[in-house]
Amino acid sequence: MEINLLTLGKQAVESTAGQKKMRLSEGASSMVFQLFTKNVYSNPIGTVVREITSNCFDSHVEANVKAPVLIKKFKDPQTNTLYVSFIDYGVGMSPDRIENIYGVYFESTKRVDNTQIGGFGIGGKTPLAYKRSTGLGEGEYDNSFYVITVFDKVKYYYCMYEGSDSPIISLLHSEPTTEGNGTEVRIPILEKDQTTFAKEMVRQLYYFENVIFEGFDDDYRTASTLMNEYQIIRGKSFLFRGSDYASHMHVCLGRVAYPIDFPTLGLNSSDYQMPVAIKLEVGSIGVTVSRESLDYSESTVKMLKAKLEEVKEEIKELITKQYTNVQGLEDYFKMKLNFGKLEFSNGSSINVGNIIKQSDINLTNFAYSFLKMPNDKQLFKFFFESKSFGKKAKKNRYSSSASFEGGYESLQRNDNIYYCDGEFNRRIVRQAYLKSLHDTYHVIEKRKVDTIYRKSEIAELFNVHLDAVCDDNGKPVAYVQSLIDMQDEYYGIVLKHAKDYNNIEIPADFIASRKRGVGLTTEIRNTTIPVKFIGGYNSKCRVKLDKLFNYKNTIYYGTEEDATQLEEASRMFGILFPNTKVISYYDEYYHTFDTRGESNTKNKNTIMFIMLAKNNIKYMEYCKNAVKSKEFFHNLLYRKADEVQQYFQTYDLVQKYGTIKALYTSKKFAEVSPEWGKAIAKLNTAIAKIPSKKNDAIGNIKYMLAKYFDLTATLTKDQIKINKMIDDVLFLQECNTKVLNYIDMPYYMDSIDNDLITILQKIMVL
Repeated sequence: MEINLLTLGKQAVESTAGQKKMRLSEGASSMVFQLFTKNVYSNPIGTVVREITSNCFDSHVEANVKAPVLIKKFKDPQTNTLYVSFIDYGVGMSPDRIENIYGVYFESTKRVDNTQIGGFGIGGKTPLAYKRSTGLGEGEYDNSFYVITVFDKVKYYYCMYEGSDSPIISLLHSEPTTEGNGTEVRIPILEKDQTTFAKEMVRQLYYFENVIFEGFDDDYRTASTLMNEYQIIRGKSFLFRGSDYASHMHVCLGRVAYPIDFPTLGLNSSDYQMPVAIKLEVGSIGVTVSRESLDYSESTVKMLKAKLEEVKEEIKELITKQYTNVQGLEDYFKMKLNFGKLEFSNGSSINVGNIIKQSDINLTNFAYSFLKMPNDKQLFKFFFESKSFGKKAKKNRYSSSASFEGGYESLQRNDNIYYCDGEFNRRIVRQAYLKSLHDTYHVIEKRKVDTIYRKSEIAELFNVHLDAVCDDNGKPVAYVQSLIDMQDEYYGIVLKHAKDYNNIEIPADFIASRKRGVGLTTEIRNTTIPVKFIGGYNSKCRVKLDKLFNYKNTIYYGTEEDATQLEEASRMFGILFPNTKVISYYDEYYHTFDTRGESNTKNKNTIMFIMLAKNNIKYMEYCKNAVKSKEFFHNLLYRKADEVQQYFQTYDLVQKYGTIKALYTSKKFAEVSPEWGKAIAKLNTAIAKIPSKKNDAIGNIKYMLAKYFDLTATLTKDQIKINKMIDDVLFLQECNTKVLNYIDMPYYMDSIDNDLITILQKIMVL
């Protein structure tokens, strides 16, 4: 990283009289060493991962080596010590380089080279900041690590550790070798820290694409992300790998990712909610000495603002270019349904609908671009007629058995849609069979041309006036012919997603059962079948069929294939409907369905989630209110839509608020700064009122709820204000983090005394 240590300003010096160079005091060296091994890093493990890996890559650049960097975790069987090693195959380090470069703070070979990441001369020493407790007493720790380097056919073994006044690097051993040049930094780590190391490797090395990981697949929490194969999409101004690092735009400086402090830029982060990184070369903007964050100088702020807009413009160009592929009607429907979904060549995608409007898109290749296109449901009703059969449709917008409104999305989502090509004939057996499958089902028929293409109907829907729909020879005019072609194309989509009503195969046993008209005998009712109650412990038992048939409340059922769906439904129900109990077991002695801890409930305010064998599913049709597990959302869960969406409207705000330390949210902070105290009190009041604070359990099932609800939401004006207030307090917290690390703050903030308040007023940046 190119750094000019001599250029400190542009103002000319008019006089040199009385000038003297500032210098370090005699005891300053020890303080500097202590600072850079103990206090400068807020995230020592993350810093070690970033800096040592960066050094490996820099060594490869210097040696012009294309091989990947190797990071491996292993345990020494002799000492039972766990290690993480960072291994490069670059230039290696000679004894002279170890002594005069690697072993010297602020000495670097990279200050004139922007192809290399380092430059401060402190990165190689960062493992000293990772302190491992020795168990010998409070404050006693070990921070030693090993450097094994090969240079010119000699292999050197060094140990670096903290001395009494300054770090020490000691040569342990050297030997001849046939290995090529390269360096291994081997760091002993604590067992409890191995997951943290792995997580930091995901975060800190997100854009280090040429890294091989070994030995990390034993931790399920990180194994899926510490992959040796992944792709980075490279735009002109941005990089995209995925959304694991951040949901907002951020910076990739060389290879190192940094979050952007949008409030410092005077920008609203919600305007940049897109998981891509601004691509910047090393040296183009500054970083703090710890290299943990960007240095927001005036020039950095100006450049970041310009680059943010540059990335947004490139994204707009890409999504616009993507929509030039919209040609047919299904392409158009997909575009409308997933507007803003930018797809990349490797199959990944991001949603950029918040930075581009549909009105900005010119669909030059769309076959019907000359038409004023109505919405999908209006177009469907214009071309088709649909009839509903079975149980009476429920009047709500979430139920799959609701009155069928038509449209491309409904055709894709529902499995109870049929088409009738030709004359529609109602058949009792066929309709009974479909009712047994779906409760409610819908049949689509194509409207005849002579009944739909009336001038008034066309004018109302397409906003166009036609003098006639046919010419003198009785042929449709060009505009009407385009509508006929569109109807044919839309009907092709219907055929693809719906089933043929006239060619339904009805199982022979269903027909036979209807012909026999066999009822349920006493023998069948007294038969017991194995049932697993979802939500209980050791809840698999045999239940008399008569008990299931007489259970008055709702039963959601499925087979082993539906196990996950049933488990999730039971858990969601327990959180969202706390006033109703889930049946968790069957008491064979009393022949009752009971909830755990409450026997003999007499089935009041209860519900049942059960799993059956496939050959026993047939008995569910004789239960009073049995519903397939897949209908849980449409039958019940939709009722909580408003509550869930209101909760997640402010979920991120509450999570963000939770990162504020107790010092700042305490009432006592008003005594440190009355102005800040007033602002924080206002923030605390606002947070206490929002829905996400009322039922934290909902947040624990977000991944389940996201399958059924759209949990993305635009903040209201009031919520944007709350977000700004949180950002202000977090910025205050960030400004004071380092200085407060030197103070032993009380655990309970309300116990702060007047002396400490006075100290805080003097040292804090307020």
